[in-house]
Amino acid sequence: MTKREYVIRQIAKTNKKNYENYVVTRIYHLLNRIDVKFITQQYVNRPEGHALTDMYFPQIKLHVEIDEPFHKKQIGLDIHRETDIIQATDHHISRIKITDDLYSINSQITILIKQIRAKIKLIEKRKQWEAWDLEKEFDPNHFRKKGYLDVYENPAFRKIVDACNCLGQNYKAVQQAWFKSKIYPNHYLWFPKFYENEDWDNQISKDGTIITEKCKDLEKYNSWFNTVTSNLVKRITFPRSIDNLGFRLYRFAGVFETDLESSSLENGVVHRLKETRIEINI
Repeated sequence: MTKREYVIRQIAKTNKKNYENYVVTRIYHLLNRIDVKFITQQYVNRPEGHALTDMYFPQIKLHVEIDEPFHKKQIGLDIHRETDIIQATDHHISRIKITDDLYSINSQITILIKQIRAKIKLIEKRKQWEAWDLEKEFDPNHFRKKGYLDVYENPAFRKIVDACNCLGQNYKAVQQAWFKSKIYPNHYLWFPKFYENEDWDNQISKDGTIITEKCKDLEKYNSWFNTVTSNLVKRITFPRSIDNLGFRLYRFAGVFETDLESSSLENGVVHRLKETRIEINI
């Protein structure tokens, strides 16, 4: 997928929302920087349920919310929602209020553009700016050159084999989701699915710090439970997910360790997040 295709697909997600489409496209065109990534309808976990923010700039951790006229009736709910998002992500939120006055809308967007440019300039001054490069975004070699994976940078891979080879497995192909690390002692690479299927019922907490693993094969359950709880390894974890354009991804979620006290035959095996960053020692 090219940057052109990416941008068109993101904008297309707003096509049936007239106000949102107007604001998103105006922001994108006025910003006029193809090294800045944006996402429309960004999924954000909340303590209860989730939120979809209208536009998100991951490089500067900024969400843009477009307040259409109906928002006047739910100001309290919007404040509560905004607080949840900020607490859950440590990101910032800017709001564009839709009024009958087009000049007012455009003026708000102009102010927002100045704020975005100022944030980028500050990051550039600190020499921390990383231009959006779609080709590098999922490239194992890119992360190997960086020398680490960090949960807070949200690294992801298109294929399991790419994540494995980023961490030194050197596979040509893979057909499983559990690998003993060739580089990190007592570590395994794990690619769980966090939705119930015929074999597993795995869940992850909303804050991403607790994983509950449960085998659904009753004949193998006790044997599986005893094996997992007696073989205490660190799990370099890449849950399978779907991005907002419908592509399958394997996102780095951190390094987890088994919590024996919280695990039980009744509830399954519990793993807790211990490290949010792993150095790539290759």
